[in-house]
Amino acid sequence: MHRICVFVALCLYAAYGYESCDQKIMEDTICSLCGQRKGSEQQEAGQQVAFFVYMSQNVLINTISKYKTFVYDRVETNVGNGYNVQTGNFTAPESGVYVFHTTTAAFDKSHSTIEIVANGQVKDITWADAMDHNDRAVASSMTVLSLTGGDVVYVRVGLTFAGNYLESNQYTRMSFSGFKLA
Repeated sequence: MHRICVFVALCLYAAYGYESCDQKIMEDTICSLCGQRKGSEQQEAGQQVAFFVYMSQNVLINTISKYKTFVYDRVETNVGNGYNVQTGNFTAPESGVYVFHTTTAAFDKSHSTIEIVANGQVKDITWADAMDHNDRAVASSMTVLSLTGGDVVYVRVGLTFAGNYLESNQYTRMSFSGFKLA
């Protein structure tokens, strides 16, 4: 009987608004965590931006040259329409911190340096190097950049390259991707 009286007292206490947690604070906390409340940080951060593109086939070494921009022709994702499949350029639709990733595979005595370039300045370099063996070598890079709306980022061939081809097929993909972090 004592337990029932305590339970009823607690229910009445909560029903009349005497709970220890302010309801508005609780709603604000829950809504800000899922980004549903107007004025939340997620909504104020701007539009979503993300892209993922890759080469639909291998790239023959004899078709590239020093500083040639890679034009990734297969577009999987292009939220915000920042990637241009005609030029290979990503143009930041708005200012913010962006994360870019590139993967390149060289195959059978092939190699190439790969550069991530923003507004004409090299920001990162990788080297896919299978130059001295018959197998593939994969190079990958993640680069965080603070960009202003309209800034252009792309991937290009670096200073050195030779051999047969860079691989993009059912085993590995040459890819370029990015997203706006903040």
